[in-house]
Amino acid sequence: VLKPGYERGSKEILNGYDIEVPDKIMSLAQEVRNLGGKALLVGGCVRDLVISKERALNLKPKDFDVEVYGLSQETLRLILETNFGEVKTEGKSFAVIKLPSGNHDEPYDISIPRRDSKVASGHTGFDIKGDPTMDIKEAASRRDITINSLAYDPLNKTLYDAFEGAEHIKEGLIEITDEKTFQEDPLRVFRVMQFAARFDFQVSERALKLCRQMVKEGQLDELSTDRITEELKKLIVKGIKPSIGLNFAKEAGIVERYWPELNALINIPQEDEWHPEGNVWKHTLQTIDAAAKIADREKLDENDRLTLVFSSLLHDTGKPLTTKIMGGRVRSYGHEAAGIKPTSRFFERFNLPVDVKRKVLALIPVHLSPKFYWDQEVNKGIEMKNAIRRLADKLGKEGANIYMLSLLAEADQRGRNSQDSTPLDRIQVKDLEGWQNWLIEKAQKLDVKDKAPAPILNGKDILEKIGTKNGGIWIGCMLKAVQMDFLDGTLSGKSEALEKALEYLNTFEKIVNALSQQYSLTPRAIWEKVVNLEDPRKADELLRN
Repeated sequence: VLKPGYERGSKEILNGYDIEVPDKIMSLAQEVRNLGGKALLVGGCVRDLVISKERALNLKPKDFDVEVYGLSQETLRLILETNFGEVKTEGKSFAVIKLPSGNHDEPYDISIPRRDSKVASGHTGFDIKGDPTMDIKEAASRRDITINSLAYDPLNKTLYDAFEGAEHIKEGLIEITDEKTFQEDPLRVFRVMQFAARFDFQVSERALKLCRQMVKEGQLDELSTDRITEELKKLIVKGIKPSIGLNFAKEAGIVERYWPELNALINIPQEDEWHPEGNVWKHTLQTIDAAAKIADREKLDENDRLTLVFSSLLHDTGKPLTTKIMGGRVRSYGHEAAGIKPTSRFFERFNLPVDVKRKVLALIPVHLSPKFYWDQEVNKGIEMKNAIRRLADKLGKEGANIYMLSLLAEADQRGRNSQDSTPLDRIQVKDLEGWQNWLIEKAQKLDVKDKAPAPILNGKDILEKIGTKNGGIWIGCMLKAVQMDFLDGTLSGKSEALEKALEYLNTFEKIVNALSQQYSLTPRAIWEKVVNLEDPRKADELLRN
């Protein structure tokens, strides 16, 4: 039975939000009401729909969660099975019923209100019990932040707001719902970080103070890598202004305690001529915000967005290792390649997709190349076709490409606003459109915009030229050497490449025979050494070494 005064303590906003609700949920709400209960939408779907109206962000919820008041778990399940057929139940101590959503990707989560009691350490150390007699404010108090504590009755279009969540949305504020329950799961500190970035909200002083205290006390130390990774990914993938979340992480002490590779950026100076915005940390924050805007403009998928924004976040991690004052000016020679080690260390702290890490590590060492190549050709008259082809080949081996590099370089150049913390627009950056259009057009003509150059030869070509069907590791040596000649622009076509391949075979066989006699190694062992050389055309150096 629905508890009298179940709405007590919650502000009721009638007809303030006309939320479009899936038909199944409307039918469920009606059935629940017919039996004397109340079905309310709760959590992220309500938050996103209210934000869409108040902040004009046009968020489209994928997940719909429903809490049913006044009916037992058994009665709720019976309603669902009777009206919608077979449903699935997850959870042991507390059941969440999964109702297939039809057109939506995820099933709807249906449950009764619950009480969470912390009984052990870790995010699983809760005693969870359903209680349909709870009032709305009691149920909402377990939510981490106020904007997640909203509930909505789809039948009478009433928003229930027990903790000023709607007002905080209007203000653009992240505020804690309950300090005691917030601390029961320290991951909530990282959730504050990603929510601030996702919605461009400021974190309240009260919330920041508590989060800072939790970090200082080491409450976050035992969080699993997987859980932290998921929150960081949400910041990167969903953040409309990632800098807000990263700056909160700095202010809360997360960066200093857990992410030394980022902490090292904070006080590193930059030459004002190139970076009027200030130190490397300030530049990095502007750069990741620019990257988020670029990702939206280019409609990047999740994988490419992770690649671009992580590259932007970490592109200057080599500067703390290379920055020096020379002749009264700040110099960071070689910082691009120097960023590989700190970036690799940063990635060790997270379980990110392997292909994303590979692409980021390929992009960072060459993030200054696009404009440099343009300047060499356009302003100095040096043809850069072969250099672009070699660059595309190098990137392609790690899954990256010229197109993604051009976006990273754009983000880097837009992150240099001296007036405020907002990245520059494209038109405010000198030569940006010039070098970017030049690079993309050049890469398209070479057919390497989004992939590595196609091989000029394959193994079948060589076998047919030699007149044999028996291949071996030696073919790989020839293909690699010939492809490098092709990238250097020294081969006019396939016919010349085949002749060159035969020359290499003759040279390699002499080297292999000499080395196998000198060191009593098998020919295959020598061939493996040759094919693993960065440049097999220099295989004769093995004779000298």
